Amino acid sequence: MTTMKALAYKALGKIVLEDRPVPKITSPNQVLVQVIACGICGTDVKILEGKHAVGENAVLGHEFVGTVKEIGSGIMTLKVGDRVAVDNSLRCGVCEFCRSGMSSQCDWLKDKSIGIFQDGGYAEFCVLPENACYKVPDEIDDITATQVETLGTVLNGMNIVQMQVWDSVVVLGFGPIGYLFTALADNVAARVMCTEIDPFRIDVAKQLGVPVFNPNESDIEMQVKAFTGDKGADIVIDAVGTQLENALNYVAPGGKVLAFGMDSSVKATITPNTITRKAIKILGSYIGQNTCLPAIKILQSHKLNMAPFFTEVIRLEDGVSAFGKLGLDFATMKHIPKKAMKIVIKP
Repeated sequence: MTTMKALAYKALGKIVLEDRPVPKITSPNQVLVQVIACGICGTDVKILEGKHAVGENAVLGHEFVGTVKEIGSGIMTLKVGDRVAVDNSLRCGVCEFCRSGMSSQCDWLKDKSIGIFQDGGYAEFCVLPENACYKVPDEIDDITATQVETLGTVLNGMNIVQMQVWDSVVVLGFGPIGYLFTALADNVAARVMCTEIDPFRIDVAKQLGVPVFNPNESDIEMQVKAFTGDKGADIVIDAVGTQLENALNYVAPGGKVLAFGMDSSVKATITPNTITRKAIKILGSYIGQNTCLPAIKILQSHKLNMAPFFTEVIRLEDGVSAFGKLGLDFATMKHIPKKAMKIVIKP
C-alpha cells in the first residue's frame, strides 16, 4: 500500500477526507503504526472553532491506538506486531522544565504535538517516535485503549489536586474529561456531584450513577451547599475552562479549585481578597506528566465504568459528520445540542 485515507485540517470548520502517501520512517527512533482506532477529542472541536492552535494541513487525531508495522534501526523496546497507545505530547527531555518534573511546560509542546501540529491518528497509518508509544496489555480492548492519553491527563490533575477519601468533590462540566474526573472521584472521594447543561450528557451522568445538576435549571451554589452541609466543596474541578468564577463560589474555605479545561477565548474576573480570606488554593493542570503507565494500569483493572463513556464507533469516511454530533455545526459554526459523549473512528 502506497496511499492511505486521512482526515486533514484545512481551515476553520473544514476537515477533509483525502488520499495521502503512507508516511515513511525517516529516523532510527521511529516506528510505523497502523491505526486501529482514534477518539475524537474536544480539543479537535476547539481547533475547528479556531480556539486552539493547529499545524497547517495537519492530520488531526491524538487519542489513538495502533499496531506497529515497521521499526527503525534504533528501536529498543518495541517490535512489529506490538499494540501501542500514544502519548501525543512530545517533550525534549533535556530542558529545565523536563528535568525538574514540569515536562508539561516544555517548549517543544508549542509545535510538536502529534495530531495537532504533526500528523496524527485520523488516518490509516502514522509514523511515531518510540518514546510516544506505550504497549497495551491484552486486558484492554481497542476502543478503551484510545483513552490512555486522555486518562493520563486527568490523572495528572488528580496528582496535583491530591484528592482524599474524605473530600467532597464538584466537577463542573460532564464532557469526556468531566466524566473521567467524576469516575475517578467516585472511586476515591466521600462524595461527588457534577454539573452539565447538555441533555445527552446529563443522561450519561445519570447512567454513571452520580448526582448531576443543570446550571440553567438549578442554583448550583445552593445545590453545592445542600450537598456539603452548607460548607462548600473541598475540591471543585473546572473541566470546561470557563468556570473559574463559579468554582470560587462553590469551594469551601481552605478548599481547592483545579483549573483543567481550556478555552483561550474566556476571561474571568475574580476578587483576590476572597482567595486570601478563604485560603483557597487555585491549581492549574496541563496534559499528563508520567501518567500514561498509571492510566494503562487503571484501565487494565476495569475499576472505572467506561461503558457509558463510548457513544459510537464510526468509519474514517464518516468522520466529518461526527463533529455535528459533538456539538459543532460546520454550516453555521455555532454550537448545537450534543448527541454523543465519545465518538471513536476506526480507519
